[in-house]
Amino acid sequence: MRLGGFGFIKDYDEIRKAGFDYAELDMPELEALSDEKFAAFKAHVAETAFPIPTGARLLPVAEPLFFVPGFQVTSLEFYLKSTCKKSGELGIKTLLFGNGKARWLIDEDSIKKEEVFIQFLRMLCEIAGEQGQEVLIEPLGPKYSNYINTMPEAARVIEAANMPNLFAMADIRHFVWNKEPFEDMVQYRDIVHHVHIDYPLSYPERKYPNLRDDYDYAPFFSQLKDYDGTLTVEADIPLDWSSAGADARELLAAYEK
Repeated sequence: MRLGGFGFIKDYDEIRKAGFDYAELDMPELEALSDEKFAAFKAHVAETAFPIPTGARLLPVAEPLFFVPGFQVTSLEFYLKSTCKKSGELGIKTLLFGNGKARWLIDEDSIKKEEVFIQFLRMLCEIAGEQGQEVLIEPLGPKYSNYINTMPEAARVIEAANMPNLFAMADIRHFVWNKEPFEDMVQYRDIVHHVHIDYPLSYPERKYPNLRDDYDYAPFFSQLKDYDGTLTVEADIPLDWSSAGADARELLAAYEK
């Protein structure tokens, strides 16, 4: 597995120096850069040759959106075309679609509007596909969203959208909070294209995982024996990137044996 660290633009060099294999950055922050600042950061990425294969938090939205009356899929078209183009120029090939509040079901009738959400996914995948990118739906725990919480639910939506570049990802935190068996990562291995890890028992804090904390990561890693993709530590930004990186590498090494 390739081990990545999640952060923001200011953390990019720290993630590299901490010994991670790649950085996973916040897409709305990248999209918000002026043309001048984006060009400068793009040049820096090219110079360091430190990859950014995955982009997190696709949309800059933290409130219900898709199931709100009057929502129009096309209202996001300009943003998606811009952010996919910019992220593609940075080498980001995998777009992580969490945005739990945006996809919040606001009432018991909201699910009747699911076709609108499916239409959004198709538009997103078409735009991302033009940049050679794939889109990954992230099943989220109940504290983060009330729609698409588990891997089977993600698989159902992926099948309904029927797009060749639409897949899913797995996050240890959301498996734990959903009480979903880790075996689902194996059952749905064909659609799991990325994995997140942190210390999953705290909330809302997301602490860095390490071998000395009070959580047993063995059951999680036991289901990743045949997985050879990207694994990002998605946690709160550490005060000491060097120590956090060492802890993450030690944890991964212990379970990759």
